[in-house]
Amino acid sequence: MAGIGQSHARAVSVLAFGLALAGGSAAIAAPAPGLTAVWLLDQHTYDHQEEFRPPLKPEVKAIADAKRAKRENGGAVLSDNGKKCLPVGMPSMVTNEFALEILETPGRVTMLSESSTLPRTIALDRKTHLTDQEPSWNGDAIGHWEGKTLVVETTGLNDRISHMPFGFGGVMSLTTKITERYSLADGGQTLVNQMTFDDPNVLIAPWTVTYRYHRTEPRTQLWEYVCEVDAPGWSERFQGDPDYKKPPGDQ
Repeated sequence: MAGIGQSHARAVSVLAFGLALAGGSAAIAAPAPGLTAVWLLDQHTYDHQEEFRPPLKPEVKAIADAKRAKRENGGAVLSDNGKKCLPVGMPSMVTNEFALEILETPGRVTMLSESSTLPRTIALDRKTHLTDQEPSWNGDAIGHWEGKTLVVETTGLNDRISHMPFGFGGVMSLTTKITERYSLADGGQTLVNQMTFDDPNVLIAPWTVTYRYHRTEPRTQLWEYVCEVDAPGWSERFQGDPDYKKPPGDQ
């Protein structure tokens, strides 16, 4: 019986292939596009991030406004973390102009960013967050599918950076939770990421903002981007910064 079943399957496959070549109704449809690809943040979205204004608590807003004024009016170019080449963390790794690669594999979704040396793993095979891990730059992410939407919840973020988009937030916090809903639009050519931020120590209420990315060509690869503090020309990037101090050899 097994041989008959296999022969029948081969016959159906041959028939479908022949009809596909002939343009028949049994043509095999191309598989639906998935998340696996290299994505670039939509330029309009990136250019208008300054318009994203989270509902900060008054005391947090005061700190954030002071930092913004120092950066905009005082000539600060790079953040302290930037000057030290520290990781960008979440959500910055998915909200900047650098390419983002998403890989779907059994039990997990992996995200790689040109701007970050730290891969982000989204676990699909567990429903609870890890409790034995130190807070980290990308946090602990668990995900599940709701129809064609990938829902990701991230907690366990460290307090070495603000985990609000585009540097908003002003203060560091260990209680930020990010919930993302990834879906495809425009026939799979656009990736939509609806992000909700929840942090009672920073925000008056949960805050949602949407990012969009466009799919690159199938063979696109990430570039190697390395942040080197001692690289030629590095110091010149922030020599106008009031906090800039020349290296000993440049005096």
